[in-house]
Amino acid sequence: MAAMNGSVVSFRGHGRLIACCTAVALMLAAFVIAPAGASAQPAPAGPVYLALGDSISFGYSEQKFNENYPTESPARFEEGFDHWFNKDLGKSFKGITDVNLACPGETSNGLIGENEMLGGKTSTEPTSPPALYQGLGDWHPCAYHNVDGFPLHAGYGSLSQLEDAVSILTENNKITGKPNEVKAITLNIGSNDELAQIKQCEVEHGSEGKAAVLACVSYSAVHITIPHILANLGDTLGVLDTYYSGPIILLGYYNPDTFILPSSDELQEGANKAVVEDILPYFPNVTLANPFPVFNKDAGIKASVEKAAICKYTEMCNTNDPGGSEGDGDIHPTAKGYKELAKLVNAAYQANPAK
Repeated sequence: MAAMNGSVVSFRGHGRLIACCTAVALMLAAFVIAPAGASAQPAPAGPVYLALGDSISFGYSEQKFNENYPTESPARFEEGFDHWFNKDLGKSFKGITDVNLACPGETSNGLIGENEMLGGKTSTEPTSPPALYQGLGDWHPCAYHNVDGFPLHAGYGSLSQLEDAVSILTENNKITGKPNEVKAITLNIGSNDELAQIKQCEVEHGSEGKAAVLACVSYSAVHITIPHILANLGDTLGVLDTYYSGPIILLGYYNPDTFILPSSDELQEGANKAVVEDILPYFPNVTLANPFPVFNKDAGIKASVEKAAICKYTEMCNTNDPGGSEGDGDIHPTAKGYKELAKLVNAAYQANPAK
């Protein structure tokens, strides 16, 4: 997460951009035909919960990855927030199945993919180093699987998550011959856009010193990266909304790096506020699950309380990870953190008017 160096964060004025992008997505999506070949892994019969996103939706932790390497069985990552939320959904929908499309390391571009009819673009960045920033020009889906070869919870070949979600939402079930029964969708995306922005600033300005890197990160986050994430969220939700009128839960952002990048809390709070003001008004069936007040408790008020929350809900203080003893470990949630996210997601689902 980027440091703001005390600057005032404001994403007001980007609402027009979001509205424009959303309108385009809705117009294009009306003409979309489900991708040829549909989903590589057919949806199961019965009620379905679709989880889209990055490593947070995947249930990832660095310690589990290292312990499991190089096979990386998805079965080792099945107690993320989606697992616990699916249990909550099971109280209302007997036998509901969690179809987890999430990909660790995914960006908001990669989730959409290169299908221009879904808002994607042809990639202008390569899939290999030295330019592997996953930046604004990279629309290749899921490098974790398609480049590194690691398996996912749900197999969908070279399709993007959004392409596979469209096929599930539009195709009849292979077993019942009736439309798939999607009861809920969760979406989390954008954190890897921020990490890619930081990486690019380090590569381009590292020789100039830390101050130059932080200045690049701060400016890029406010003027480029966050507006880009918001635009892609608008496009993604616009496509999903075309084919699905049920509840969508959008998971917001927490900041594990507050004590590594001073003043970065302000940026992450600004990103969550921008989602509320510039995204939610256009999608009545979308509600936000905001983890910041829990994971960053008393942010800007009492540093000791915030640090305790970060250590409790993320792996930043996990001494089994490099740097963990200094509070600079894995940014992903702990087991408690994932359960807490599930509580927040379930509360947002219960408040969703499309439920």
